[in-house]
Parts: sequence; C-alpha cells; structure tokens
Amino acid sequence: MEKIRIVAMDDDRERVVAALHQLSVIDLRKSRLEIPDDRPAVFSTELSDSLIKVNGALQILPKGEVRHERHLGAKRLAGEAKGMRALDAIYALDAERKSLEEDMAALANAERIARAFEGLHVDFSRTRSERVAYKAFEGDGKALRALRKEIGRDEAGLETYTGRAGKDYLVFIAYDRERDIETRIKGSGVTELDLGARYMEGEPKEILKAVNERRRKDGKRLGEIGKELERMGARHYSHLSNMSEMLSIELARADVSAMFKKTDSAFVAEGWIESRRYDALARKLAETTKGRMHMERLEHDELAPTHTNRPGILKPFEYLMNFYSTQRSDEIDPTWVFVLFFPVFYGLMISDVGYGLASLAFATLVSRKVSREGLVYNACKIWQLMSIAAIFFGVLSNQYFGFHLNQYLVPGLPTFDWLSDATSIIAITVLFGIVQIVIGLLFGFINKLHHNEKRLAVSKLTSIAVIVFGAIAVSSLFGFTSGALPIASAVVAVAALLATAVLSGQEATEITNLITHPLSYARIMGFGLGSVIIALLIDTYFTPHLSAGILVFILYLAIFILLHSLNMLLGIFEGIVQGVRLNFVEFFSKFYIGNGIRFRPFSYRRNHTRE
Repeated sequence: MEKIRIVAMDDDRERVVAALHQLSVIDLRKSRLEIPDDRPAVFSTELSDSLIKVNGALQILPKGEVRHERHLGAKRLAGEAKGMRALDAIYALDAERKSLEEDMAALANAERIARAFEGLHVDFSRTRSERVAYKAFEGDGKALRALRKEIGRDEAGLETYTGRAGKDYLVFIAYDRERDIETRIKGSGVTELDLGARYMEGEPKEILKAVNERRRKDGKRLGEIGKELERMGARHYSHLSNMSEMLSIELARADVSAMFKKTDSAFVAEGWIESRRYDALARKLAETTKGRMHMERLEHDELAPTHTNRPGILKPFEYLMNFYSTQRSDEIDPTWVFVLFFPVFYGLMISDVGYGLASLAFATLVSRKVSREGLVYNACKIWQLMSIAAIFFGVLSNQYFGFHLNQYLVPGLPTFDWLSDATSIIAITVLFGIVQIVIGLLFGFINKLHHNEKRLAVSKLTSIAVIVFGAIAVSSLFGFTSGALPIASAVVAVAALLATAVLSGQEATEITNLITHPLSYARIMGFGLGSVIIALLIDTYFTPHLSAGILVFILYLAIFILLHSLNMLLGIFEGIVQGVRLNFVEFFSKFYIGNGIRFRPFSYRRNHTRE
C-alpha cells in the first residue's frame, strides 16, 4: 500500500474525478499541505435535492422493469430533475392519496361513533355549546361503575343515556363547563368518543348516510389515483431509477472535492493505493488530462489502511472480524485460522446430526430471504459452515437427536462416545487450545519483529516454550509421558516462564494466561457433554410410542420436539458464544492489536446505467 499525491488543473477536475471514480483504486484522504482546503462543487446541493426528490418519487411509484441508459453529466441531470413535470405530478397524486386515506380514517371514526348511537335521536351538531359540555364514552362494566361513582360526586354531572355498544357500554353525559369533572371522568378508565370529529353533523342515521356516500367517492378516487400511478410508473420508473443511480454517482463526485486542496488554477488530491495499481492509475490520468498532471509517491510515517479482499469462504467472516476490530495493515490476518477453528469448536459443542441438519436448514432458509449484502446473510453463511461441522462431529460421535444410528447408516465407522471417552475428549480439546495459542504466539512473534520490538518478540518464543514443555510435564500426571522427560520439561517450562516475565515488561501481568488459557478450551468438552446428556434424558423419558395410545403419543411427541428444540437452541447459543470467546479472547489476545483503518476506495456500483 502506498500513499500518493495527484496535482491537476482545475479545468480537468471533472474528468480526473470521474476517472478516479471509475477505476475505484484510491482511498482519498485530506492532504497535510498548508494550502487552502477545497469545497464541494457548487452544484452539490442541487444534486442532493434532486436525488431526494427522485428517490421519493421511486418510493411512490409501483416497481417496474428498468432499462439501461447512458450516464449523463451532473449539470444536465440536475436540470432535468428540476424541470421534470412528471415528478410534480407524482408528488401531487401521492399527496391527494394521503389526504383521501386520512379522510377514510375520519369516516371510519365517524361511522363507529354513529353506529354506537344508532337508533337514538341525538343531533351531534347541537353538542357544541359554550356553556354545556357533551361527552360520550365507551367502557366495560367495571369502567362504567367507576364513571357513575365519579359523576355521582358532582351534581353538575348529568347522565342522559347508558346502553350497550357492542361488548362495551355506551355513556352519554352533559355537564356545566364551569364545573371541572373531566379529570375524574378520565380516571375512571373509560374511552372517550370524539363528538367533535370530522363528519359528526346531524343524527346518527344522517351521519351514516353521509359517510357511506363520501366513502364511495373517496374509494373511487383512490382507485383512479392507483391506476394513474401505475401508468406513470410504466412510463417513468425506469428512467427515474437510472436518474437516481446517476445522481448518486455525480453527487459523490461533487462532494469529494472537499477532500482536496486547491490553488488558483489547480487542485491537489492525496490518498492510498495498492502498489500494483500505481502505473495503471498514472497512465489513465495522463490520458484523461493529456499529460497535464503530476503524480508521485509520498514518504510518510502513517499507518496504511487495511485492504481486505477475502475470497470465497473467508468473505462472510470479514463481517465478524470487522465487528470485533479491523486488523492493522502491519499485522498478520488471522481470519484463515479463525475459519479453521471456529467451526471445529462449534461442531464439537453441538455434535449432533439432527441439530446440525435443523440449524443448516434454518440458516439456508434465512439466507435466501435477506439481502446478500447484509450482516444477516453473512452470519447465515457462517452458520451454515458451522452446522456442517456439527453434522460431521455428530456422525463421529453417533448422535442423532441423542439416538445412536450409525449401525444402520454407516456401519463400521470408528466413533467416539461422549460418556465413556470424556477424559480423552478433555485432552483433545486442551490440545486444540495449545495448538491455537501457540499459533497466536507465533503470530505475535512475527508482529513484534515487524514493529521492531525485539524483546517482546523473544518473549513470545519463551511463552511458546512455557506452554509446550509445561504440557509435556503435566501429561505425566495422566500417564501420557514417563521417566526423565516430564522432569526435564518442567525445568525448561519454569525457566521459560521466568524468562518471559523478565522480557515481557508490562505484558508480564498476562503471564498467568499462559496456564489458564489452554485449560479454558476444556469448556468445549463441558458444553458438548451437557448437550449430549440432556438429549439422552429427553430420549429416555419422552420418546413417543404408539403402544401408549394416540393421545399419549401426540402429547409425548410435542414434548419431545419442544425439549429437543430448546436443547438445540441452547447448544447453538453456547456454541456461538463460547466459540467466539475462545477465538477472540484466548487466541487473539496473544497477537492481535486491531483498531486498523479500513481501505475504502473512492468507488461506486452501477446496476442500470453505463458510463
């Protein structure tokens, strides 16, 4: 990654910016030169307003087919959007539609109140008085009794009618406005009906007649608006979609000038670029400006941005890595180690073919329903990979929703048993931890060498000696080693531990982690064994049998499915949380600095238009 500077004439600005945008190879940054800052292009605001207007119209129109169009210049685009009468017509129709929808809601409210008073001779146009307040309420029996109690405390309250309104009661009262009983009425729990709402004129039958007539007119006009918007969509949706894309591109090009420095007749742009792209960019800019430009590599002491281009199976893990912390450009990318170990840890903790298949099906279903660019999609792709690992280890451990079925499906396949091989499984998981932590320390050694921190680099090697020789010494307690080897290993481990403490300086406070972190991987065995035992208990007590009768069979089947689903969800949650923890805490803490700056090239994506 190199930092470069481009100097070009103001007359060539638009063409240079377009070329940089098309090539999508430079991450533009503000120059440190002590010359004036540039500003966004003068028509930036006009482009922004036009883009908002066009995107708003696209949200109103029904979606349709989009045909490709040739890209237009910024000024022509802004002028076309400003003078496009169709946009004003679309917004006018939408405003009328919203007004009619609000009117329909008011009609529905008036109809509901009128239905409640249907059969009564109440003229609502006479309920508007300066002296007397008229109120109507709905409520259940409890609320009605509370209302009567509140009204009864004040002689000014006059109950004029009480009746049924569907499942609730309807109360219509009148009282002197000078007497304050509104607070007590609201405290009774009844719901007030708005007698002053729109269309509440005349008696209930008159209101219902007017509502029905108005609703027919509004409904007819809404239908006409819908058809008119469909016709306008067929005529304009494609062009507006192209305009939206072109305006977005031109707005980005107009705003990017704020990253430049300027002189009276030239501008200066700086940024980061991959070294292999330098010559191609220089040729393109020279061609664009007919040689009226200067481009050079800059000496710098800055941390270069991190350019991640993880292909294939590594791509979804990029989201998870960036969520944790972007790696620095001067440290090793640990993603491939993460990809190897995370599914293994997850698969061991689930270790059931049935649970793996169910989670794989769910992850696949969700991935097909969401955008391919979002976090959810990438999380589902990671989940699919982990589910395959759960199926793999489920076959090896002969677990199918807790049942043993290998003798029918894959007879003769060597397997392990969670209950009888627990000690071996602990040893294997701890060995996984030792291997991963040693890899992390090796990465730390390389990173420290790159940063010219030689003492800390050596301390990473002595830390490896502590873990490796300490593991050999401890293994003698379980009968894996014997004789003088464990004693010699213990001596070497202690010496390496002391050397690490001396070399590490402030990092010596983390020296106890060399012992605790490898043992932390035993949690894989603990959670995996717990899931297997719970599945075994479910199968033992709730496996349905037809011999017990159809009702008992259905009941036990429901309980069986529910408990296995809960056990699966618990296993998935623990598998994800603990798998991530082992990687991000135990593994990454040995070498990862993070807090890097992502490489973000000045770029765009065309879906409809062409340059």
